[in-house]
Parts: sequence; structure tokens; C-alpha cells
Amino acid sequence: MRVDGFVAGGAAPVGDPPAGRPSGRAILSGTVSQENVEIVREVMALMNEPRGPVRNRELLSRFAPDVVIDMTRRVFNPDIYEGHAGLRRLGEDVAAVWSDFRIEPERVFDAGHRVVVIETRRGRGVGSDVEVNQRSAVIWTIRDGRITRMETDLDPNEALEIVEAAD
Repeated sequence: MRVDGFVAGGAAPVGDPPAGRPSGRAILSGTVSQENVEIVREVMALMNEPRGPVRNRELLSRFAPDVVIDMTRRVFNPDIYEGHAGLRRLGEDVAAVWSDFRIEPERVFDAGHRVVVIETRRGRGVGSDVEVNQRSAVIWTIRDGRITRMETDLDPNEALEIVEAAD
């Protein structure tokens, strides 16, 4: 599987493939798979909204109480955030470092109960005012309409290979 538009194997990009490129096949077709993609899109949109009690409640409601966010591949401050308390701590960590932080999805790959998002993160440091851009991938796992796991800071091609190998 490659990110350059051709998908050989299980995960399928959501949306039209680039001109002249074949589309992949979804592992799980039907409404459940599409619902998972929509859940991820909604959460990503919420993550880019200003922090506040309503936004925070909305975000928490989309994550399972025992969610695991694996950020061990981060270069700085690798960590694992567990449960809703971990999500709150992650939000505090982001606010402490970034005065502005946005995640822009580039491509979304439907892989059944998992969704792979190739994204660009843009942030401006609190103390330095330095702008940083990073391209990476996240594997989202969804069960019963709630996010149960996120694996972040993956190379985009590695993320697609992980999903394909697991299914």
C-alpha cells in the first residue's frame, strides 16, 4: 500500500482517487465503515475548534471511557494517554506548548473498524512563536461508535501497511 494514490490491498481512500489511478477496496463496506469515517471527521473538526466546556464535552462523548492514545512515536515527550483523564491531560499538554494548533486531514482511508488519516499538523509555539508543520498519519480504531484507540505520529506509508497487515 502506498499513499501516492494507489492502494493495493485492504484500506480504501475515501473520495475519488487521483486521475489515472485505480481506487482501492474497502475491507468492510457498508454503513458501519462510513460511520467510522464520519466519526473521525467530526472529531478532527472538533479538535480544531476553540477550547471550551461545550467543545470538550462533545469530544469526550466520542471517545470510549478506556480509550488509549499511543503517542510513543513522538520525537519530543512520547507518551500514552489513557481514558478520559488522559484526554484531558493531552489537551492541557497541547495548550501548554502551542498558542495555536490545527490538524488538517489530507487523505482519509477507510479500513473497516479502523480509519487511517494522513494529516498535516500546524502549530505555533507558546514561548517561541515559531511555526511548525509536521506531516504524519494516525490510525483510529472505532468500536460501537466510539474511538477506542489512536496511534499517532506514524509515517503515512507505515500506517497503511500496519492496517493492511492486521486485517
